[in-house]
Order: sequence, then structure tokens, then C-alpha cells
Amino acid sequence: MFGKFGQKLSNIFTGKKLDNNTLEELEELLITSDISYDIVCDLIEKIKSQRFNKETNEKDVKNILKDELYKILSPCEKKLEIKDTKPFSIIMIGVNGSGKTTTIGKLAYKFASMGKQVSVIACDTFRISATEQLKEWTEKSNTNLISKDKSDPSGLAYDGYNQSKSRNDDIVMIDTAGRLSNNESLMAELKKIIKTINKISDTAPDETILVLDGNGGQNSIMQMEKFSKDIKITGIILTKTEGSSKSGFIISLAKKYNTPIYFITDGEKISDIREFNANNFINNLLEL
Repeated sequence: MFGKFGQKLSNIFTGKKLDNNTLEELEELLITSDISYDIVCDLIEKIKSQRFNKETNEKDVKNILKDELYKILSPCEKKLEIKDTKPFSIIMIGVNGSGKTTTIGKLAYKFASMGKQVSVIACDTFRISATEQLKEWTEKSNTNLISKDKSDPSGLAYDGYNQSKSRNDDIVMIDTAGRLSNNESLMAELKKIIKTINKISDTAPDETILVLDGNGGQNSIMQMEKFSKDIKITGIILTKTEGSSKSGFIISLAKKYNTPIYFITDGEKISDIREFNANNFINNLLEL
């Protein structure tokens, strides 16, 4: 996981004294893992202040890094709370390829396993295969799909939300087109969907979750920057972390935005989704 960051760290520290050359190697490793430069500088200074010119091994350095990274990530360790509002509405956003549709399927399964009645509205009418994918996932999770060919996304969101309300659903999830965050028309469409369902319920949407690819690195940070200019992002889901060497960007994201990180996904099975845990994330990163 995370491209063997911990092993690379171990290779740098072999019981020798911590000197400037070793610190430069560590700095390069942290930067290439897509941790932002300002955070890297802080981490290097913290390690230097405690261990410089002393006999140092990988355990010493990993313990310092763990403490410092936990300070950054732990405030983002928050659970997605399903409130009593019926239906509790969740809008899912993210660019094509981020794993958004798959994540919706996994979430629907997770909620259904908790005994919740769930509907999914297929408002990604921009991508032809999106509805078919959602159909497969909702069948696997035994949840309800609401879709309509060649429908206006905001109109479908309105009708779908009302259908979900009539069904007395606990949760309704709304898929949206894979936003190209520099595409003004698609961003306008997303804002229209939000405005439309807010007309039905003044609490809707209860959550607006951004799905980010764990392989995205700096691109994922840019997506957060661009989406959050127009949309209030209430939570993040980080996908595809099983093979990424670029998941360090989530540390930078946490530091800058302090947005809750609800879940991590790391596999193809419908059950491969788990709540974000800062301590586990760091242990995996550092291979502790």
C-alpha cells in the first residue's frame, strides 16, 4: 500500500547519524509522495530538532512522523452520520475515473447492510454507461435505482427525490456527471441539481461528498480547489489506495481544508470500503 513508502524510508535510515544528506533524501521521499512542500519542511524541521547529529534508525524517524501526521489527519477522522431526515440525501461528485460510481455501489451496499432502505438516482446522463453501471451495483446491493433515458439531470433529481420520499427511503444517493472541474456548463448543472432538491427540502442535500482517486496526487488537490469554489463539500472519500504511491496528497488536503474524510476504498469487492481511520492510514503509509 502507498507504493512501499515505509520500505523506502527504511532504506534511508540504517542506524547512522542524522546529517544533512540524510535529511535531503528524506525530503525528496516525502515530496515524491505528494506531500506539500510546506508540510515537508515542517516535518524535516521537527525531525532535525529531535535527532540531528544523533544515531538514528527508521523507528525513531517513523515515530516522529507518525506523531506529526496524526496531528494533521486526526481532525478529519469523522463518521458520516445519517440523520433522521427522510430521505437523508447524499450528492456524490467527482471527475470521471475517480471511482465515483463504484463508490456509490459500495456505499449503497454498506447502508443496506445496516438495515437502511436506499435509492440511487442516476443523474450522470452525460456518460452513457453510468446508468448501466449503477444498475449492476444496485442489483448487487439490493437497493433501488431511479433513472430515465435522456432526462434532464436536475429534473430527474427532483422526480427521483420525490419518488424516494414516497417510498419512505432512509437514504437517497444522487450520482452526478464526472465533472470536468474547468467545464462551466457541467458545474452549472451540478449547482442546479443542488438548488432543485433544496426546493423540496431545505436540508437537502444533507451531504455533498467528493470522491478522489488515491492515485491522483496533485490533480486531486486541484479538483478539491476547483469544486470547493462553487460547491460546499461536506466530506471526502478516497479511492484506489491499494496501489498508490501518491496518497500523501490527502495529508496536504487535510491540512489545508480540514474536510471530513469519511471512507477509504481499496479493492474491487462491494464490501471493500471502510471508515477512514487516521491512525490506520498512517500505519499503512509508514508500514508500522
